Amino acid sequence: MNSIQNLFKKPFFNSEKQLIRIYLIVCILISLKIVFLESCDNYDCFKASWFHLIGNLDLYLMYPQEYHTEYNYSPFFAFMMGAFAYFPNGVGIVLWNIVNTIPFLVAVHLLPVSVKNKVFLLWFCLVEFITAAESVQTNSNVAAFIMLVLIYQQKEKTSWSSLFLVFGFFFKIYVLTAGVFFLCYKNKGAFIVKSIGWALVFLGLPLLVVTPDQLIFLYQSWIERLQAQSERNSMSIIGVIGDYFPNAVPQGWIVLTGTIAMLLVLLKKEVYHHLQYRLLYLAGILLFTVVFNPGVESPSYIIGVAGAALWYINRNRPVWHGWVMVLVFVFTSLSVTEVFPGYIKDNFFKPWHIKAIPCIIVWFICMYELYIYKPGSTEGERSAQIS
Repeated sequence: MNSIQNLFKKPFFNSEKQLIRIYLIVCILISLKIVFLESCDNYDCFKASWFHLIGNLDLYLMYPQEYHTEYNYSPFFAFMMGAFAYFPNGVGIVLWNIVNTIPFLVAVHLLPVSVKNKVFLLWFCLVEFITAAESVQTNSNVAAFIMLVLIYQQKEKTSWSSLFLVFGFFFKIYVLTAGVFFLCYKNKGAFIVKSIGWALVFLGLPLLVVTPDQLIFLYQSWIERLQAQSERNSMSIIGVIGDYFPNAVPQGWIVLTGTIAMLLVLLKKEVYHHLQYRLLYLAGILLFTVVFNPGVESPSYIIGVAGAALWYINRNRPVWHGWVMVLVFVFTSLSVTEVFPGYIKDNFFKPWHIKAIPCIIVWFICMYELYIYKPGSTEGERSAQIS
C-alpha cells in the first residue's frame, strides 16, 4: 500500500504542467486515430456548415450525402468554421480538437483553487475529456467558457467575462447558464453594455458572406432546430424521470424547477461576498447545464463531471462524498468505455440513462449545501485567491 501511495506522490501524478502535456498528447493521438482509422460525422457536419452558409443553403436541413447528424449550432458557428473548412480532414480534425482542448486547460489553470485541486480536477475529467474528443465535440469548450465567465468577473474584467459569455452562447447555447454570474459582481451595467456589443458583433459577422434576409432566415431556422432538439430523449434528469415515470411530469416543468432552484440561490448573501461560495455555485451551474438539459448527450458530460470535481474540492468532504465521486467516475465517465461489456451498456446503461444519475445526485447535494452552507469569513477567501 505504501508503495502505491508513494507512486502517486511522484511529479508525474502531481504536476499541472505534466497533465497539460498529457491532455494535449491525448488530444492529438485521438485525432490521429479518427483520421486514420475512423470516420467523423460530427466534423463533416461542422465543416460542411461553412459551405452551406456561403452557398445560401438552410443550415438546419439534413444532407445525407455529406453527413448523418444534425446541425444544431448558430449561423455564427458556421461562419467560424470557415477557418477550418479548407484544411484536409487530417489537419482540420487535429486543429479542431486542439482548439477544443486549450480553453479547458486555461480555464482550469485560472481557477482560484490550489494546484493540488487543479491536478485532481484534470485527472478526474480525463476520461470524460477523451469521450468528448473522440466525438470531436465542443463540450470541453462549453465547460471552459462557463468557468471563464466567473473567473474574469472575479478579476473585474467585464470585457473578457462578457466576451466569453456571448461568444460561448453563439458557440453553443449551453454557455448561457453562466449569465447568472453577472448578478454576483459589481459593474453590472458595464457587463450588460459590453455583452450587447459582443452580441451585435457575433450576430452580424455572417453578414460578411450572406445577405441580411438570409441571415434572418437562418436564425429563425436555428430557433426551430433548438426547439426540435429539446424534444428528444435526453440523457439528463428529464430522460431519467421519463424512464421511471412516463408522462408523469412535463419536460418544461422539470427544467423550470431546476432553474428556479438555481436562481433562488441568488437570494443568499454569501454568493455576493464569498469566493468559496461562488465556486460552489459555479459547480452547481456546471452540473445544472447537463442535469437539466433537454438535448444533452454522452459527450456533454465533461461539463457535469467538471462540476462534480469542482464541488468535491470546494471544501473538506466526509468519506461518503468520496464514494459519491466513485459513482460519478464509474457510472458516468466509465459507463461508455470498454470497461463495461457492450451488452450491459446497450441494455442497461443507455436505455435507463445510468450515466446521468451520479451527476444528478451530486447536483442535489450541491444545492443542499448552497442553501444551508455558510463559509468561514476568511478561510475560504485565503485558500482560493485569484492571482
